[in-house]
Amino acid sequence: MAHQPDVVILPNGTIQEMGVVYQVARHLNLNTVTFEFSEQRERIWLAQDSEIMRHNTDGLWAARGQEPLDAKQLNQLQDLYSARVDSKIWQNFTRQWQETATQGGAAVKAALNLDDRPVILLAANVLGDSLTLGRQVFSQSMTEWVERTLRYFIDRDDVQLIIRMHPGELLIKGTSLATIIKSIMGELPAHFHLVEAQAKINTYDLLEITHLGLVYSTTVGMEMAMRGIPVIIAGQTHYRGRGFTNDPTSWEDYFALLDEKLADLQSAQLTQDQVDLAWRYAYLFFFNFPKPFPWHLLDLKDDLRARPMAYVLSAEGDQKYGPTFDALTGTPLIW
Repeated sequence: MAHQPDVVILPNGTIQEMGVVYQVARHLNLNTVTFEFSEQRERIWLAQDSEIMRHNTDGLWAARGQEPLDAKQLNQLQDLYSARVDSKIWQNFTRQWQETATQGGAAVKAALNLDDRPVILLAANVLGDSLTLGRQVFSQSMTEWVERTLRYFIDRDDVQLIIRMHPGELLIKGTSLATIIKSIMGELPAHFHLVEAQAKINTYDLLEITHLGLVYSTTVGMEMAMRGIPVIIAGQTHYRGRGFTNDPTSWEDYFALLDEKLADLQSAQLTQDQVDLAWRYAYLFFFNFPKPFPWHLLDLKDDLRARPMAYVLSAEGDQKYGPTFDALTGTPLIW
């Protein structure tokens, strides 16, 4: 940093050496831009003076959060959501969110041997992932939150607790949260159902039968709210505090919320206004938060052939991608 750059640009900004550089740059009060390739081709996530995987949408929500969705936007989001549910890749998105096709709520109830007691879904993140690190609000870690939540439910056999490991665990070589749960808890009570990452169960089938959702920071919490399912968020996530989730700030608040919601799960369901708010936020997150960018890490060679530097620097390319490059070099983001 001896040369005092005008702006420091780096990927991620949270993990490994990238996190170190980010922290040093911020300590030196240097303008810092972090980026990651989003789930879409020709799109990038970027953040100014914050870690991009925190997905800070405060500016976007303040600027656009009061705008209702029109019919075209609603249809676009419905199509994307259907693809996420049905294990399909949609349009320019690069990711298939589930490997197991949806079978419906009745099928997953049979597969897990569930009865008619209410279902509580705890949806975990991947340990050590950028979306998990440093997200503590009142717990010391996601693992502590999971452990104390499981202990709370040990004597609550009036409900059924599903603990869903994140399917993204299959993409890493680290320890599964399921292994830690088994080592901490030993044999689980009969009303607990551990769904490991490799299980041939579609998470969205679980949502179909869920009465209350518990999340740390996973996007599934937002998608539960889109279905009207009440959600309690334990960690810091981009959709926390947007008006459609329950956001405790202490263990006392957390357990009080659990007591309150479990006492009357029917009344805990979201209002239509809250559901509409969740859909509005989801549209902004999926379609406005990512910025146009000519290349994607997963298809870099093909993208460079399709959109070479000469095109990117042309008048047409500048019109399409210029604002993103401006933001990457420190020009304030405009939402």
